Amino acid sequence: MSKVEELHKRKSKLQIAGTACSNCRKTSKEAGVKILLRCTRCRMSYYCSKNCQKADFPGHKQFCQALCELSAKEEAWKLCDGDETEWNKRVIEHMHLLDEALDRPLTDYEKNSLLYQPKCQVCLISAVELKSPQKLIPCLSCMIISCCSEAHWKIHRPKHQKLCQTYKNMIECENVIYKLMGETAWAQEEWDESRTFPPLPKDWQTYFEWRNAPKFSESFLSVVTNSLSPPLTILAAIERFYTRDELHALDELIIHLIGASQYEIMSLSSFEEIMHVLPNVKVLRLILVGLELPNKTTPAGISMKCCSRCEKENRKRICALFPTSYHEHAEQPDDYIKPHIAVGFNTGLYETDTEHWEPTVKYLLDKDTPCVFTSYSKEEAAQDLQALKDWGAKIISGNKENKWKSIVPLIEPQVLDKFFYNNYYRTLFRGNAS
Repeated sequence: MSKVEELHKRKSKLQIAGTACSNCRKTSKEAGVKILLRCTRCRMSYYCSKNCQKADFPGHKQFCQALCELSAKEEAWKLCDGDETEWNKRVIEHMHLLDEALDRPLTDYEKNSLLYQPKCQVCLISAVELKSPQKLIPCLSCMIISCCSEAHWKIHRPKHQKLCQTYKNMIECENVIYKLMGETAWAQEEWDESRTFPPLPKDWQTYFEWRNAPKFSESFLSVVTNSLSPPLTILAAIERFYTRDELHALDELIIHLIGASQYEIMSLSSFEEIMHVLPNVKVLRLILVGLELPNKTTPAGISMKCCSRCEKENRKRICALFPTSYHEHAEQPDDYIKPHIAVGFNTGLYETDTEHWEPTVKYLLDKDTPCVFTSYSKEEAAQDLQALKDWGAKIISGNKENKWKSIVPLIEPQVLDKFFYNNYYRTLFRGNAS
């Protein structure tokens, strides 16, 4: 699938909210029309014209039909009456019903259309439940949050006014990411000739000054932090585990990305920044291990394109993928290469796949592997930290805000008006506590 096709399938939050065309992404104002046309069958997709609706139909048809069948099941539409728990239960039930109707698992994009579907922020009635001509009333500023009536807007508006700008920032960042077509927002080809690392500068502003970055717009700057958060989180961790002389003596750096998925794959191009900050490294070997990864590569991995200067110096970035749990990967001597550091981004290990995370963590502890794990929020970080302690980890630095976190706001789909951020908190650990 091409990047254009991939991005077309990845509907924006405004498209899901029904305030942008499901085909061309334009709002009604941008398209020069009074209102967007709603698909009369599923009532979940909106279009600026009949031509856009026709163009989108081949990709929309199958899901649309399944949604129509779901709409006909009255028992599946129990009123939530403002109860978030009931709303989330209903969404999960709808996902299961759609799995059955489609005779396949929902794609991530289809799941998002359900998780982020527009609803009244007070009573939680969804756009699908509203019969024509009644529609949800979106905020005219952010265009993503809605209520079913002016009366409910009167209740919700004071709370929303405090968060409206954050929603707008999220949409602006999403637009920047879309325009980049999957490319890294910014990559400086200049090396740190002075070999000043470690330590890293104190914050993003001084980092960009050090790396001679151009002046970015606010939304573009946020997206750059999202791109560079993974490599800088790693650089900040290895300066805690290795001395300056040890780091500058390395000609090959091996990093294991544990529990890897689409997030790590999409971040791969930004990891060259590690080689620019550590210019003595001639080979950067990235080994991704995770149950959600696509097909396995050879243990030798795949060579990735580097910037022109690194290419001239014959420096290499090599990536290998292993779609398995980490402890099972470690049991394969022909595949396993000992890392300099193991990384888990946004793991949520306290709540998901604990049966895989616990033996993985215990393996890392027994091998005395330097590790950095990150979390989306302070609450998740505290629970991840407790899980690591329960499994016997020696904590070097626990539940600390990561100064190299992304500043792109992401909306929590199952909690009203809650945002999270990639790599917001980090925990460093190594070896067994006892």
